[in-house]
Amino acid sequence: MSDVEISKGLAVKTVKVVLWLSVLAGFSLSIASYFKICSISCSEVSNYTIFGLDFGLFGIVYFTLLTTAMLFKAKVNQLFWIILLMLFSAAGAEARFIWVQKYEIGQWCPVCLLIATAVFVGCIAITWSEFINYKLKGVSMKSRISFIVIVTAFFVLGLGAALIGVKKEADAAELDLFLGKTSSSTTVYFISDWFCPACIKMEPVIDEIYPGVAKLARVSFVDFPIHKETINYTPYNLQFLAFEKRKYISLRKALAGLALKNKKPTDAAVQAAIAPLGVKLRTLSNSDVLYGMQANLMVYRGFDVNSTPSVVITNSKTKKNKTLVGAQISELAVKSAITEVETK
Repeated sequence: MSDVEISKGLAVKTVKVVLWLSVLAGFSLSIASYFKICSISCSEVSNYTIFGLDFGLFGIVYFTLLTTAMLFKAKVNQLFWIILLMLFSAAGAEARFIWVQKYEIGQWCPVCLLIATAVFVGCIAITWSEFINYKLKGVSMKSRISFIVIVTAFFVLGLGAALIGVKKEADAAELDLFLGKTSSSTTVYFISDWFCPACIKMEPVIDEIYPGVAKLARVSFVDFPIHKETINYTPYNLQFLAFEKRKYISLRKALAGLALKNKKPTDAAVQAAIAPLGVKLRTLSNSDVLYGMQANLMVYRGFDVNSTPSVVITNSKTKKNKTLVGAQISELAVKSAITEVETK
């Protein structure tokens, strides 16, 4: 073997090491992204998903599959094309993610940029490795051009998929704060204050009432800050209403328990309280929080609520309203009120 061939062979091994390092780095960074081990500038990125999945979770699955393909490539030659597809389509998707950070979010997520760098380095490494192999084997220029066309097509495929799949979960104007039968013209608002003694006693009753009421009407939970400390809990209540609908009642119970011990909760304290439910805290943008607080204000002022706990039952078709206060609140009373406001 000539010195040139030895040199080229060494270069191939070097780029393979670089490829493995980029894949392992991408996997590690995806874990960091999933567990939100990042700077505060990453909070807006967490509002985006790809085909409904968290970016970090998607990255963990992606790099796991890529690692598996690379491990078995020597035994299954066809896996080489799978690896090419995964790397260059990911590069196309990363181009979309970078565009989102630059022009939609307006700030950079360091972890996301490092993941993109790992993917691009992987693409460069595997391309370099192939072209060295082509030289060693004397492959024609036509084959090299075909390779470039194929990986370009993979890049465009990934870019197109990201254009379709990358979505922001909710904008302030679209923040959905309703549970239950959302198609119903009847809405039931449970209005309370996290530090109101009567509201605290009413929480177990609300837990019992909710399942039956949710089958009949759309439901929302409104913070009425009679005690100013309630405002400290409102951002958490809003995000659970908007993004954790299936677990909301359990999360509400966790918040109520925390409120008994802590009037000024930190993100860490809330995360600790909800961790047993398998929920990871996210950060709502200021505009989302303001929107939610304004929506709450419109409810308790719009229906002239002046005490807590209260339940407002309203129907958008009949324009009828019914308000229950304190001891009046029960499952039977709420269901009767639903029937009453729906009757023309």
